[in-house]
Amino acid sequence: MYSYVAYGLGIQSELPLPELGVGEAAPDVVLRLGKVDRTPLELDAQGDGFWATADEACRSLANVGTCLVWRGREIIVDPVPGADERVLRLSILGPAFALLLHQRGRFVLHASAVESAGGAVAFTGGSGWGKSTLAAALHARGCALVADDLTAIAVSPECSTVFPGFPQLKLWPEAVASLGEAPEALPQIHPDFDKRARRAIRGFSYRRLPLRRIYLLGEGPGPTIEPLQPHEALIALMPHWYGFRFGDRLLQVGEAAASHFRQCATLVNSVSVHRLIRPRQLRALGDVASLVEDDLARERGFDDALAVKAAAADCAPGRR
Repeated sequence: MYSYVAYGLGIQSELPLPELGVGEAAPDVVLRLGKVDRTPLELDAQGDGFWATADEACRSLANVGTCLVWRGREIIVDPVPGADERVLRLSILGPAFALLLHQRGRFVLHASAVESAGGAVAFTGGSGWGKSTLAAALHARGCALVADDLTAIAVSPECSTVFPGFPQLKLWPEAVASLGEAPEALPQIHPDFDKRARRAIRGFSYRRLPLRRIYLLGEGPGPTIEPLQPHEALIALMPHWYGFRFGDRLLQVGEAAASHFRQCATLVNSVSVHRLIRPRQLRALGDVASLVEDDLARERGFDDALAVKAAAADCAPGRR
């Protein structure tokens, strides 16, 4: 068995997951190979399927395999014979982990996050909107990486916190080149598209951090940043919950819909949410990163206030 740590959890796995940080923590989660008999009956056009109950969730991907997630404690992986190991790991570290974290009560945001001034700053938006690219640019400028693509948040009215994911960014070759690196030197994460895996062992935050700000990415001239009122932020943030990758079926289980709304409402009333409008061209990336740095630096006195708030809410960084 392999031992890892991710999202504040000790993970014991029968499968090698080299993307994760190695750790010897007591296992909170067990990942094992096994037969999944109750595969989804309804499949989409790609042959993928999903079902969920209060205790279990099952995600099936054509030509890859099936993952059954149980009570936030166990993931059973049933791969298709000959499945590409890279694609199988993507299905585990993305959808399966998202379901597991959801079962553990975390708000899973489709976002990348970095550390700034002792807090986490998250960037959310649709697929291909530049979340990972902006996080990579800020990482190159000295911010520690916290999570890529999947950001797990413990929501609290006093102090919402972000759990560290694992030290890897998924980037298109053009984004890698914009950081002054050679894309061909990095491994391809999927045989059918050219995204690359960029490790971030140096400059990764292994601490649980108070959530400082959420930026909602948008496209347009600029770059510009504008703060959102809580009611605006609620409407804008809700669609970026990672669970919507499974359609609305996860919300149909028990009190999931009400819980999702409560978590979103609590989040936007306790965390600063800003809209970041920027051109999609990579040549503007430096200006966008500078604007974000300046925006965060303008919060005078924030760092001391954040530390006091975190201590009062027992949000000290660490594994939970």
